[in-house]
Amino acid sequence: MSFATYAESHINLTNDRISREDGERQAEAAAEILKRFQRQPGVILADEVGMGKTFVAMAVATSILIERGDSDPIVVMSPPSLREKWPKDWDVFTNLCLSGSLKTRFRYGRANSGLDFLRLLDDPPARRKHIIFLTHGGLNRAIGDGFARLGVIKRAFKGRSSLATQRTNFARWAGRLLRLEYVENRAEGLLGALLDRPYEKWLRIIHRADDKLKEWIDDDPVPHHLAEVLEEMDRTDLDELVEQLRELPQRESKNLDERLRDTRRALNKAMENVWGLALRRARFTSPLLILDEAHHVKNPQTRLASLFATEESLKDSKYFDQAGPLGGKFERMLFLTATPFQLGHAELIRVLDRFEGIRWEEPHAPSMTLPEFKAEIASLGTILDDAQSSALRLDRAWSQLDAEILIGPDGTPTDPDVWWARMNESGSEGLVAEVAEQVRHTRGVMERAEFALAPWVLRHLKPPHLPDAGNVARRSLLTGAAIRGGSAGSGLEITTTVLLPFLLAGRAQSLLALGRGRALFAEGLASSFEAYLETRSGRQALDEDADATDGDAPPELEWYLMHLDKALPKDSQSVRSAHPKIAATAERAVQLWRAGEKVLIFCHYRATGRALRQHISSLLDDEVARLAMAKLPGLTRDEAFARLDELGQRFFDDDRLRDLINSWVLETTSRFSQLSSEEANAIADVMRRFVRTPSFLVRYLPLDSADLVAAFQGAVDAVDEGHQSLRQKVDYFCRFLAERCLPTEREEFLKALDRVQTGTHYGVDVRSSLEDEGHDDQPGDEARKLLPNVRLANGEVRHETRRRLLLTFNTPLFPEILIASSVLAEGVDLHLNCRYVIHHDLCWNPSTLEQRSGRVDRIGSKAERVKQPIHIYLPYVAETQDEKMFRVVRDRERWFQIVMGETYEVDEAATDRRAARVPLPEAVQRQLAMRLHPYPSRTTSD
Repeated sequence: MSFATYAESHINLTNDRISREDGERQAEAAAEILKRFQRQPGVILADEVGMGKTFVAMAVATSILIERGDSDPIVVMSPPSLREKWPKDWDVFTNLCLSGSLKTRFRYGRANSGLDFLRLLDDPPARRKHIIFLTHGGLNRAIGDGFARLGVIKRAFKGRSSLATQRTNFARWAGRLLRLEYVENRAEGLLGALLDRPYEKWLRIIHRADDKLKEWIDDDPVPHHLAEVLEEMDRTDLDELVEQLRELPQRESKNLDERLRDTRRALNKAMENVWGLALRRARFTSPLLILDEAHHVKNPQTRLASLFATEESLKDSKYFDQAGPLGGKFERMLFLTATPFQLGHAELIRVLDRFEGIRWEEPHAPSMTLPEFKAEIASLGTILDDAQSSALRLDRAWSQLDAEILIGPDGTPTDPDVWWARMNESGSEGLVAEVAEQVRHTRGVMERAEFALAPWVLRHLKPPHLPDAGNVARRSLLTGAAIRGGSAGSGLEITTTVLLPFLLAGRAQSLLALGRGRALFAEGLASSFEAYLETRSGRQALDEDADATDGDAPPELEWYLMHLDKALPKDSQSVRSAHPKIAATAERAVQLWRAGEKVLIFCHYRATGRALRQHISSLLDDEVARLAMAKLPGLTRDEAFARLDELGQRFFDDDRLRDLINSWVLETTSRFSQLSSEEANAIADVMRRFVRTPSFLVRYLPLDSADLVAAFQGAVDAVDEGHQSLRQKVDYFCRFLAERCLPTEREEFLKALDRVQTGTHYGVDVRSSLEDEGHDDQPGDEARKLLPNVRLANGEVRHETRRRLLLTFNTPLFPEILIASSVLAEGVDLHLNCRYVIHHDLCWNPSTLEQRSGRVDRIGSKAERVKQPIHIYLPYVAETQDEKMFRVVRDRERWFQIVMGETYEVDEAATDRRAARVPLPEAVQRQLAMRLHPYPSRTTSD
């Protein structure tokens, strides 16, 4: 029987958000996945970052729902960081891509825990959800739910008269034992009383006990599925818990907490058994499991990205094995990841093995049988073993090439691709000939691996040029000193002011290179002086989990580091801003601001993020002053800023200016019937707050004009260096709100803009800003220079604030410069008004940099709209740890799709060797990289 076919007549993936080219590709991918589902149990969709894997998966899910009718729900599992994104994207997908009544036909629910999941399965047919969005780790989190534990204890007490005393006293300890103190505080004795009542009456009893509990608990505390399992359990299943309950104290004692901990441990073990039974006996089957793992780098041994590498997803994955509680519940599985080649070949096979856990019985079983599946995956494993072995042999042979082979007769280095082409034309001998032969052999093995892997992994790559833009390149990569307009082949020079710290760091690194140590201090120094001090202080330096150390450091190392500490500039922020990379990043950010462009800056270190915000704000403040004094000759700095504040206030007090902005914005919004008058007024208010800022005034207005109204009219239509005027930006923003946003999205954008700080010269509430970003700093003189158009988003910043910054950065307004850490590296869109990315801090893993660049390189990006490239800066400091890191990352990037799951050694000795290698020519990379699209047609007999 057919599984499902693509619902082409009901789904249109080409709309205001998705171009015709992208929509056709996504529809083709969805149809291909469903075609493969006829034959096999699952597929990995591995399109590059920003190509719309989510919409492809939703098109697959919708096609199944349309064909199957009101069957059991499709389940989508996503990381906690994406739990809001999937439901929002589903709302957009149904509104923009589905036809007629289908826009409102399909219901969805969210489950952040396994109990939420069971509660959704409990819903009657009229309210049953078609799609359930389940957070990674949610299935396992049911084990810690206090009411579920209370249900297990109720079952353990049932029919055991020998526990009568313990049951009588249980209420005294219930809140502490179950971690439900908030319930006991609102309704004392309630938890003990629930033991005497049926599970289905618990919710009503809780609501009657206290009105506040109605807000906290709005569904059955013990879902029907779980209650059934508890009642049907054999008494002996809970023997261990029963014995521990016998030890429950009867009165307060000094070892009470310890005894409660012992009971809690026994309860945890009982809950694991009960929860497994509850899932296994749950009467549901699902046509599809979609697993979006977002390739988090968590594996402590290899630091590699993996579909099942996070602790939570590892716990989840066991549920879907054939012998697991959810084994046989799903008819097909669709896994999403942008980096399949970072999985080691053995890891990739283990991920594919998860497909064994589908439901192999008719009527919707794949044409491939379970034995055939096992045989094909085993064969694939052998082929991938051969490919990996050949790639590793090539890697080892290539590492023996001496960089001197690239030096031409005139003593200048030759481009690796030129050298390779010349060598192929004229022939080679010795080691080079051996390497060339290994390249040819590896290509043949990789082609075999491509064919074997192609049915299981579908991967599209972004085209090198922007759509409908002729030969305009999608990206422009500017490395090293290119951030300052220098040569891309050289690094940033160190000035004599700060030379000594880098010299000492280099000497200290050479000591570590003799062993297996990693120079974390040198990585910090390459980022900023502030980051170096944080690594030395032992504080958490990275925004992500930091497990790096200086390794087995010789005693001499401390001597160098002590003198390095003394050599650091300490007297002021202005001196510390002489750090070559801090200065270059700050200068480029201000240049882009002056050109009317937004810029996204990524850095690892929290201290660097704070330092960049300080340095950029200070430099931007000076630039505003310079531009103001140039346009207002004869005024001092303070007088110029006073004049800017006065001009800004006129946008609120001057009736002509206020009416001008209102009529301009209202005329623009009137073209879009989707925008209400309240929304139009909100946009006008936001624009007024934006244009009255010194940041806007000094760039776009002739400040000495006698007629500010006429001056502003001219400024609205003035085209900046990005080839856009403010009128065009606002027109696009209004069109975006009207045509590409749902009403709830519009509301969220406008609320975020209403709260964003704009300020006058020193009009920002610095203390409030610092607290909002999670800092306890006292705002001193330097902190007062924090400007509202330069914002910071890292792990210290509140989630609500980060969300607001994401939304407002995607508008033409504030902030204009966003400094981010790993918290914004995945699963967020920052592409609507930005096409400049600065990777201030490099990373040993090239896919991390690609993930970050992917925040602005997405479908519907500004680059596609204005037909201009995305600029990606990779600055590095010459002849330091920074340059070595750059060379290592670039080398690894070339080998990325050749040696699968490379172990990223980051000690000094290993990175020294890697940095000295002959770069792999792009021609060789293209020959050897596995291509999984277009794909061969496969049948059961293949």
